[in-house]
Amino acid sequence: MTTWKDGEDGCTLTRRQLDKMDEEYSRYLGNMGDDMGIQMDFDNKGWRLENALDDMRHMIGLDMLKHKPYKRHGKLFYKPYRNHWAGPNKYLDYLSGVLGMVEKQEPKLLGGMPYYYLTRRGLNFLGRHIGVAIHDIED
Repeated sequence: MTTWKDGEDGCTLTRRQLDKMDEEYSRYLGNMGDDMGIQMDFDNKGWRLENALDDMRHMIGLDMLKHKPYKRHGKLFYKPYRNHWAGPNKYLDYLSGVLGMVEKQEPKLLGGMPYYYLTRRGLNFLGRHIGVAIHDIED
């Protein structure tokens, strides 16, 4: 906020900057609503969201010992070297389908075990919860 020479109050930001800030805030509120809804569903089922997050970390190989995030400009980043889970998992079943965070391949294609991998939306969800920006595996 600034006061111009004629005594009027105004803003020094451009319309484009204001639109970008509005879009980022809207995205933030949408993500917060999704996260709260998922947390409530997990609580109602008697599950722990931390267990699902641990499974998702394992899917991308983030073990915090040998494979851990790197820091640039005060932010944490991680480039996964894998993105899969083979075998049944109730948390990943829940996150697949309508939520679109996990893709599931049917068991008959892979010798009887279901096969899961995280989508971009799932990587973003995991990154928000653990405080790390996660790149795509192809990058």
